Amino acid sequence: MTRGVRWYYFCNPMAETQNSTNASECPYCKSGGAFEMAQCTDHMVSGERFRLYRCPDCSLVYTVLNNSGVEPGTYDKVQYRITLGDKPRGLLRRLYHVARSIMLRRKLKLITRITGRKGGRLLNYGAAIGYFSSIMEDHNWKVVSIERSHEERQFSLEMFHHRMMDEDAMNKLRKGTFDVATLWHVLGNRKNITELIDRLYDLLTPNGILFVAAPNSASLDAAHYADEWAGWDVPRHIWHMNPSLIQKVAKEHGFVMMHRERLPFDVFYICILSERNLHHIFPITRGLVRGLYYHLKSIGHVDRSSSLVYVFRKIERPRKRRRSASASAKTE
Repeated sequence: MTRGVRWYYFCNPMAETQNSTNASECPYCKSGGAFEMAQCTDHMVSGERFRLYRCPDCSLVYTVLNNSGVEPGTYDKVQYRITLGDKPRGLLRRLYHVARSIMLRRKLKLITRITGRKGGRLLNYGAAIGYFSSIMEDHNWKVVSIERSHEERQFSLEMFHHRMMDEDAMNKLRKGTFDVATLWHVLGNRKNITELIDRLYDLLTPNGILFVAAPNSASLDAAHYADEWAGWDVPRHIWHMNPSLIQKVAKEHGFVMMHRERLPFDVFYICILSERNLHHIFPITRGLVRGLYYHLKSIGHVDRSSSLVYVFRKIERPRKRRRSASASAKTE
């Protein structure tokens, strides 16, 4: 077996090491026709290059890790996110703070509008440094936050006096007790996606609402920047999906889509980072101009937007029909 090649099975809760000759087998649909579409550099942490494979049958793009002994969390940019939560320094971080403030209010209004509620129980999975959890608590929501990073949990406690839980504590939560669950740009980072979605399904009340924000692998800016598109964010993003695939996966696990819309500021930030990846001069100016171009071009074409937020409603799963004794006898 070739050493140093691993990717995580999309439908299997266990990670498996595979021979490099089998990398063409799609982890989701099991098609054997996946091909290497790009090699991307981790510009944020390690400087390493990682391969992206794309399945032509289901459209899933997945990251192949280089070292079978290293977990994706090793490459996490915790300190970068904590720095963004501190006082802004530099033009890009100031722009980021302004955009984040606007988007926090926008998310609050979206949840209020979709649910028709001005309070309730909310589960924020992958809560990072806690800004979203804090604003929801300030508006009468009882928030339980799940975050695997100890440093970010500590930041939230010191900054907002909001105590988060680690991922293991999620298993102790009671089923059917949350009106809303949120996944803000964390779905593609978790190796056990189906296990996570099933767990959220159990924790939501009947007709509970799931909000998912994710970059779009079929976006206009992804096509333009190719392997230097910042939205790939390898190797932290393991799974890269287009809108159709995200909806399909959600439906298979008991969720029906109610609504989707663009995240308007993401394209600007991603384009700026992509310009930096390419080492272009004036990356902020170029990124803002390019971001505006794709923002306008995607009006009326939501499926080509840089990032989207999806709203799913929990529905009752069809029960598996048991074969009767007489039917079983007839087949024997």
